[in-house]
Amino acid sequence: MKPTLTSLALLAALSAATNVHAANVTYSSEASFLAATGSVNSETFNALTTDTHNDLFGVPQTLNLSGFALRGAWNVDAPDPDTDPLRTINGSTHVLIDLAWGGWADLRFDAPIKAFGAWFRGAPTAIRVDGDSLDGFGSYRNVAELRPEFAGASELQFIGFTSDQTFNRLIFLGTGCCRWNFAIDNVAYAASLNPSPVPEPGSWALMALGLLALGARTGRRPAQA
Repeated sequence: MKPTLTSLALLAALSAATNVHAANVTYSSEASFLAATGSVNSETFNALTTDTHNDLFGVPQTLNLSGFALRGAWNVDAPDPDTDPLRTINGSTHVLIDLAWGGWADLRFDAPIKAFGAWFRGAPTAIRVDGDSLDGFGSYRNVAELRPEFAGASELQFIGFTSDQTFNRLIFLGTGCCRWNFAIDNVAYAASLNPSPVPEPGSWALMALGLLALGARTGRRPAQA
């Protein structure tokens, strides 16, 4: 028996609704990301009230925060009149990361997580998501590589990521030359995902289509003989 339009619409709707969080999923909407995670830990950097540089007397420093550490070419930028408006996020304390001429930076989480999200301005060209030593001593696995839509531009954008695999490290990758810095703020992360994820808007549309088709089919009465 050939599948009808109704059955195809319902199949597409159910598939979209049940596979929203299969494997890796990226988000450009903070609301959708939070719906997928349910509960998150967050870091706004607002407790840091003075500018801080990663280099202290020529020795690179690690910024240890509750839940993760920031390493590499980072700078804490507290609100002040000299703040670069192209790299400011909400006028609050944020972190500037410099990837110029081989600069690097990463976030190393204290415990395995399955979700990460943050607000970026002038985002890096790529963000590599890794699981480092999570499967035993010396183990490593690459979980994903994110490609921001507005890399390097002044647009403020949310970048979120969830995975059915655990990870504990995000590496920010630039072009390898020239002046390249970006701002990051309002970091959110979670060790688990929402067991009943809310479908993306496209999934709702597919489900609505399927339900309308089903209603139209069941509402028809068989012709009288």
